[in-house]
Amino acid sequence: MARRLAAFGVLLAVAVATAGCGGGSQPAPTTPTALPGTAWELGLQGGTAPAARTLPTLTFAADGTASGFSGCQPYAAKYSSTGTTLAISDIVLTPTTNECAPSTKEAADAFVAALGGVTSWHVETVMPTQGVEVLQPVKLLLDGATQLVFTLQ
Repeated sequence: MARRLAAFGVLLAVAVATAGCGGGSQPAPTTPTALPGTAWELGLQGGTAPAARTLPTLTFAADGTASGFSGCQPYAAKYSSTGTTLAISDIVLTPTTNECAPSTKEAADAFVAALGGVTSWHVETVMPTQGVEVLQPVKLLLDGATQLVFTLQ
């Protein structure tokens, strides 16, 4: 009987210790419901991660402008969105005195082209599961010819 009680006590201790591991004690991430006022960092472009040192960014302003870093140089653009439709246009790259490596320039040009081809957007929130921490829980997916997946900055 004493062994059964001891085994039950160990099982109960393990159950209590692991009950909080599912992330329930942490607040749920805030998921944006609109683009204005949000800032993002590229996580995937067409299913491929960009080079870590040249991560493109995208910020949406309330006045219908967008800006960021292409991976090679800064850019500015206009955007319009109704519901989940999105168009990014008039993308202008800011000249810099820094030269990008040819492979970096090529990746940046592909990013800018993908931005110009965006047709829709949606936000996903990835909730943690028991024992698994989600480092980037809020994702912006821009769909078009090439899907762009951003994480909230």
